[in-house]
Amino acid sequence: MGTQILAWPQPDSAPALDHNRVHVWAWNLDRPPSDSDWHILSEEETARARRFVFPQDRDRYVCAHAALRALLSQYTAIPAGQIAFACNPYGKPQVETDPASPPIHFNLTHSAGLAALAVSRDYKLGIDIEMIRPVDADVAAHHFSPSELRTLDHLPAPQWLDGFFRCWTSKEALLKGVGLGLNLPLDSFDVEVSPQLTPALVAVAPQTNIPLAWTLVELKPADHFAGTLAVHDPGKTFQRSSLQYFSLRP
Repeated sequence: MGTQILAWPQPDSAPALDHNRVHVWAWNLDRPPSDSDWHILSEEETARARRFVFPQDRDRYVCAHAALRALLSQYTAIPAGQIAFACNPYGKPQVETDPASPPIHFNLTHSAGLAALAVSRDYKLGIDIEMIRPVDADVAAHHFSPSELRTLDHLPAPQWLDGFFRCWTSKEALLKGVGLGLNLPLDSFDVEVSPQLTPALVAVAPQTNIPLAWTLVELKPADHFAGTLAVHDPGKTFQRSSLQYFSLRP
């Protein structure tokens, strides 16, 4: 699938990010990276990009991370090429900033030729998008909980794929938001599966280190893509109306 038609507005620059708000950006990755894209990457990012076997994977990586840096630069006032990232023990990145500066929370995702970024000053975030494509039922059986599988099995056949990706992106967004990566089994917590209902974290196994204070939001950045945003909101200050959606200009 080639360049996607993005559904969100395309501002000339990042609007002000007020407190209790979340910005979600999407952009196409299927273009040749420019010299400036390569220039703002770190040495580590450049080395990783050059290790890709296939040129398309390399170019998508460069376009994803160059845009990530350009956007975060607008929110942090740090030049894009000077942004430094630190990772938690499970690999979730964060921007290294002056301790006196306000924190910035972000999470990046990409699938096929599309990337998406969530940014907030107040909330820990996780985001996942996936290109909708045929999936073998065994994938769900290996990763979803018994409760999720029962719901999925009872969906009408035309809704099965939408239910699968609702479940999958919700789980991935939560794992990325919590910051535990693949160290937490996907079947150790339940999310809402039905595409007719609002995304939600439904239940958590006793031994699972996921707090229930996560709000899930459905994302539709482009045709043939599904997505979920996870927002950690223990103070119950987040409102879905506080979300703003944007697309980068090609």
